[in-house]
Amino acid sequence: MRPHIEFYASGPIQNSKEATEEYIHEIAPSLGFSTDSLALLTMRKQHQEYTKTLRDTMAEEVRLAELNKYDLHIQSWQVILGIPGRSDEMLASSDQFFNNEGRLMLHLSNDGKIIRVKANPEFTNPTFLQGDSLLAIADQLVDSVLGYDLNRYSFMEQAFDDTSLNYAENQGMVPATVQNQNSSDLELFWKRKPGVSGTPQELRLTLKPVVREASVDGILRTEFGFSIDSFAAVDEFESVDWSSSNSDGAEQDLTFSYLLFGSLFVLAAFIFSIGTRNIFKGKVEWRRALFVFVAITLSIYVWRAVFYMYSFNPFLNSAGLFTVFINNLLFSVVVGLYASLAYISWEALARSQHQRQLSVVDALWQRYFFVSETGSGLVHGVAFGGILIGIMSSLVYLTGTFLVQADSQFGFSEPTIPYRLLTINLSAATTTMLVGIAQIAFVYSILKHWLKKEWQAGLMAIILSGIFITVLGRLIGTSGTLYEDLILYLGLATVLIYAMMEFGVLTVCTAWWTFSVFFMVQPYWQSQAIEVAYVGWAQFVLMSLPLIYGFISYKYGIPVSEVGEYIPEYEERIAQHLRVEKEIEIARESQFKLMPLQPPKADGIDVYGFFMPSFEVGGDYFDYLLSEDENENPVALTMSVVDVSGKAMQAAMPAVFTSGLLLSRMKHDCPDEVLSEISEPIFYRTDKRTFITCALARYDLRTQQMAIANAGHCRPILKRNGIAEYIHTPKPSFPLGMKKDVKYEREVIAMKKGDFFLLYSDGLPEAVNPKGERFGFEKVPRLIESIDTENLSAQEIAQEIKRTVQKFSNYQLADDTTIICLKI
Repeated sequence: MRPHIEFYASGPIQNSKEATEEYIHEIAPSLGFSTDSLALLTMRKQHQEYTKTLRDTMAEEVRLAELNKYDLHIQSWQVILGIPGRSDEMLASSDQFFNNEGRLMLHLSNDGKIIRVKANPEFTNPTFLQGDSLLAIADQLVDSVLGYDLNRYSFMEQAFDDTSLNYAENQGMVPATVQNQNSSDLELFWKRKPGVSGTPQELRLTLKPVVREASVDGILRTEFGFSIDSFAAVDEFESVDWSSSNSDGAEQDLTFSYLLFGSLFVLAAFIFSIGTRNIFKGKVEWRRALFVFVAITLSIYVWRAVFYMYSFNPFLNSAGLFTVFINNLLFSVVVGLYASLAYISWEALARSQHQRQLSVVDALWQRYFFVSETGSGLVHGVAFGGILIGIMSSLVYLTGTFLVQADSQFGFSEPTIPYRLLTINLSAATTTMLVGIAQIAFVYSILKHWLKKEWQAGLMAIILSGIFITVLGRLIGTSGTLYEDLILYLGLATVLIYAMMEFGVLTVCTAWWTFSVFFMVQPYWQSQAIEVAYVGWAQFVLMSLPLIYGFISYKYGIPVSEVGEYIPEYEERIAQHLRVEKEIEIARESQFKLMPLQPPKADGIDVYGFFMPSFEVGGDYFDYLLSEDENENPVALTMSVVDVSGKAMQAAMPAVFTSGLLLSRMKHDCPDEVLSEISEPIFYRTDKRTFITCALARYDLRTQQMAIANAGHCRPILKRNGIAEYIHTPKPSFPLGMKKDVKYEREVIAMKKGDFFLLYSDGLPEAVNPKGERFGFEKVPRLIESIDTENLSAQEIAQEIKRTVQKFSNYQLADDTTIICLKI
């Protein structure tokens, strides 16, 4: 189908850019100027509108191969001459440069003949021709210089009469009309004679009379002659000015631009938001992301830098070069960031979905290249690339359109660059990364994450990927409308999404690379110029390497299972974090289980306590238990509050250790005896930087005596007759663990009915509000006085204290808080 659909079928590029420019340098003196002070901008042009016109107007269906064989001007080299180092703005197209700075524009047909000449009326025309007569000048120019055999043409009569030219001594033939500088242009026409073929149907030449001052041997003299205003060798239906376009095309371009930027915004917004969220969650392999960023950024920057170097750079001044550098750098960085975030987003989704070939990708990142599954992915990728080529060709044929080269925003740029083999593969590799990862793998993965059924995700991915590929990342264009292009790329998206679902991302990327480079090398294939043809041959060799390597590694490579399962660092961190959280939760549950679940019940007392850790676990501990006589009648209530220095797990373990020591003694012994006995084991079994405070109280139900011992803890509070006061306990009051032998003393208080007794940790007085102010020890008695302890139960009093400290600290506790409330 190539003769029907491929723009370069039977008509590859016959002359390189270098050969074309060398030819322009050779003929410049024959056109009356020198290229010594001029620079050349050379670009490859594809005349799609003319090609479509030819196919639409010819009686029978005509193939592109036939148009190329007939040497019709459907492609050309555009050469623009201008003064170097003048422009200070970034140039985006050759037409823009010609309008702004260009002096002369020439087009050369594929066989190397000049088919267009156009001078820029805004600047001095560099051409200057002299001769014996106007017709002699025209004949010499068209026949000898431009290479058109005028014997095959008939000269058409003109509005001027060649006999109106008169002689001026030593000046040659000068038109009488030249005496006026504003005299009209002189137009000459030749038409091809009947029966003649193989040459353009019509030649049009427009000359402008010129008078100029020239210095000959130091003597100024006035010279009369002509400059070439325009020349055109045209066939039927061929426009003289190829830069013109119809309104429909402009309207379609506008629609295309809206869809382009709209799709770019939608896709980029999702990629940037999801990629950034994964970064904040820690779900990123930084080495991989950095490699993708650097590789894509450098690839795009190198391509653009090389292109500008051999196209627009000679015409830019220092300001223009700086503008181009900054623009290219920023563009490359943004695309590199986009690619790296797309990879981050896809990889995180792929791991959660256990996608195929993810293990192969992991093996490649670990530099295990000779893997059997890698070979399988490459072979399948080349196969799918062939399917894409076939589907693309078939759909283009069925829609009646044809394929053209569109490798960048500048149109068809690769022939402009001397290192075409390098830039073609740079362009294909970066586009493969962007299309394969962002527009196929990411789109499918995020839809699979959102939609429950896989067939729904696949169908929606085909539609969205088709739209994205239509407007982003293409390296091949068509002559069709935007909607025809959408049909084409929906067909390709169907194959790519199927490959993604059944095989994986390696197969998808290989398929897209194969598809892209296959069509990119068509203009060079079978060229007669070796400096052009080598690109096609070399690229086809490169295209075969993945297939050959794939077969070898598939047959002889190691299985990916032998590489070992790869666990990303962030997954290890998450798993470790989950383990720590689970262990902390177990410790939290264990710590709370060590404390009493229900307060003891006995006549004459109402007791209740609680513990609020500032972290998941804490260093506070409380307990209360009833001692009974031989008849199991309650005789005493022992209460303890412990506070270990430090926070979280650092304090929790000593608290647990202390609780065991207390439980072993506090049921039967007096508070001062208990503290004195456990001081030594705590001193030996705890860290020297750790100290433990403890308040221990024993209330005798029969005698109503309260014995209190304090090891460096907050002083207890007794409220009687509405007045709350601290209880002073005798010294020593060293915290537990500071000294080996400490003989603690007890304070005994006679309790009365209606008394309220409070044990607490320093989390209560040291609570801090959002302003940084502490609750303070002096406020604790006042808080107790403000509470109706006579009518409220011990539990209600405890809850009131709890609400007060939480509200004061805005529910952000500075330290563990423990309370025991006792009503007599």
